Amino acid sequence: MVQTLSKITLIIIFILQVIVAQDLVLEKNTPKVKLAPIIKSLVIPGTGEFSLGNKTRGRVFSLVESALWITTIGSFLMSNIDQREFQVFASEHANVFVSRKDREFWVDIGNYDTREVFIQEHLRFRDNDAVERYKNIEWDWDWKGSTSQRESFESMRISSDRWALAGKFFIGGIVLNHIVSAIDVLYLQNRFLSTGKITFVPRYDPVTTNLTYSLIVQF
Repeated sequence: MVQTLSKITLIIIFILQVIVAQDLVLEKNTPKVKLAPIIKSLVIPGTGEFSLGNKTRGRVFSLVESALWITTIGSFLMSNIDQREFQVFASEHANVFVSRKDREFWVDIGNYDTREVFIQEHLRFRDNDAVERYKNIEWDWDWKGSTSQRESFESMRISSDRWALAGKFFIGGIVLNHIVSAIDVLYLQNRFLSTGKITFVPRYDPVTTNLTYSLIVQF
C-alpha cells in the first residue's frame, strides 16, 4: 500500500510540474494552457473535458468515476456485513466477548481451538508478549472441539478481508481516474502544439551524496 501511495504521489508531482511548465516562456502566438479545466478534472473527473466541449470524453470519465465509487462502497459494505456475521458466529459458537477486539484477535481465534491452546503454543515459542496479551478472561474463546465451526468462522473472516482489500484497490482506481482525467485535459489543450521539450536536470548534493533529477516539460 505504501508503494502504491508513493507512485501516486510521483504522478501528482509530475502533473504539477507539467502545469507549472505552462507558465514558462512560450512563443508569442502560442496560447497558454488554462489551469481551470485541469483543476476541475483533478477534483471531479470529466468536468474538465466538459468545459472544453468534449462531451464524449467527459462522459467516459464520469461513468468510470461513478462505477468506481459504487464498487468501492459496495466492497466495504460487503466487508462490514461479513464482519458482523463472523463476530456473531464467534459469539454464539466460541463464547467470544466481541467488544473491543482487534483484527489480530480474530485471526488468532480462527487458527486455534481455544485460548489455552494458543497460550501453550506461544509459551513453547517463548513469545511472552502474545501470552501476556491473552491473559485476561475477556480474550477467552473455545470452539468446543468443533474444527468445522472454526473453519466456517475463518472462511467468513477471510471473505471480509478480501472485500476490504478490494475496496482499497478501487480507492486507488478512483485516485488514478482523477489523475488520468487531468492528464487528458492537458492533452486536449496542447494537442494543437507541434512539438514539446522534455528535459531531465540532474542535481547532486555533495553533503548527502544524493543524486536526484528534476523533470521540466515545456510546450
